[in-house]
Amino acid sequence: MLFLVPANFLPYGYGDIVNPSSDDGSSEAIFLQQPFKYFGRTYNQIYVNNNGHLTFTQALSAYVPYLNAGIDIIAPLWTDLFNVNGGTISYREDTSSAVLAQVTQAVNQYFPNVPFTATSAFVATWDSVPYITGGGVVTFQVVLTCSSFLLQAGYDTVDSVNSFTIPAASAPELSYSSNINVNGRWSFRVDGSLNLPANFLPFGDGDVVNPISDDGSSEAIYLQQPFKYFGRTYNQIYVSVGL
Repeated sequence: MLFLVPANFLPYGYGDIVNPSSDDGSSEAIFLQQPFKYFGRTYNQIYVNNNGHLTFTQALSAYVPYLNAGIDIIAPLWTDLFNVNGGTISYREDTSSAVLAQVTQAVNQYFPNVPFTATSAFVATWDSVPYITGGGVVTFQVVLTCSSFLLQAGYDTVDSVNSFTIPAASAPELSYSSNINVNGRWSFRVDGSLNLPANFLPFGDGDVVNPISDDGSSEAIYLQQPFKYFGRTYNQIYVSVGL
C-alpha cells in the first residue's frame, strides 16, 4: 500500500471509473482481479468512499474520523468532502507494464529487503474535490499494490507462532541461497531447538512416488514414529506437489 505525494501520482483519469456525485456517497462494490491481502485477511472486493477512505466489506458514509470502526479501513484523507460541488473521484485496477514497473520500483526503493514485483495496482484518486465547508479543494491518491509469487519456500505452523519464508522470488534465486553456506540447501530444526546443518540423504531407490497431478498430493502417509513439530505431535504427513 502506497500513499503518493502529488509529484509522484500515477496516471489517472483516462480509463478510470468515476464515482457518482453524492454527499457521503460511495462506489458500488468493486471486484478485484487480484485479491488484496490486508494484515492477514484477503479481500476480493473494495469500496471507494467519497469522504476519503477505502473499505472492503461495505460502503462507509462516515465523514468524522474515528478509531475502532469495527471494519478494515484505509484512509488517505478522511474528512467531509462534497463532490456534488465539483471535482472527480475515480479508480481503476491497473495491470499495465508501465504502471507496474513504476510501482515495483517504488516498493523496492522503500523496502529494499523485500523481494517484490507488482502484478496489480488499484489506484483511487480524489481530484480537486471540495470540502463541504467550502474551504477549498483537495487532491490526493492512494495505491494498493500486490505481488503474486510463483514460488514460496519455508514453513509455517498451524498458529503461525513459528514460521519462516526463504527470501527468494524465483527458482534460480532459491538455488543460490542458503542458511548453511551451501548453495541451494536450507536446513531447519523444527522440534523447537536451534537450526542445525544437514545434507541430502540418498533418495529414489525404494521411494514412493507421488502421482502426476497438477497441484496434487500424496495420500496420508502414516509415520512409524510420531513427528514432533514445535510442540505438536503428528502421526501422519502429506507430500504436496507445489509449483
